[in-house]
Amino acid sequence: MIDLATCTTVKSADLKSNKRHSFEISTPETTFLIYADTEKEKDDWIGSVGRAIVRCSSTYQRQNTSGAGGAEGEDDDSAYSNESNVSSAWRWLGW
Repeated sequence: MIDLATCTTVKSADLKSNKRHSFEISTPETTFLIYADTEKEKDDWIGSVGRAIVRCSSTYQRQNTSGAGGAEGEDDDSAYSNESNVSSAWRWLGW
């Protein structure tokens, strides 16, 4: 399991891995290479993980607690859990 609170970046890794539909999630200690089934799925993962990293950041937490909650257009947790994407990327990792 990757603790998103410790993640620093998420980005495409097709060139680095020499495989299509790959992306990497980095922490200060390690970088995880993950493979999706399609380019769209990869892009969805990068977007979802990126938003989750931002939400876990101390800057976001400070801004979120000082602003008005429940504003229209505010992110909700459904954006971070797309069940159709979970299976293939985590399957590769054996999760």
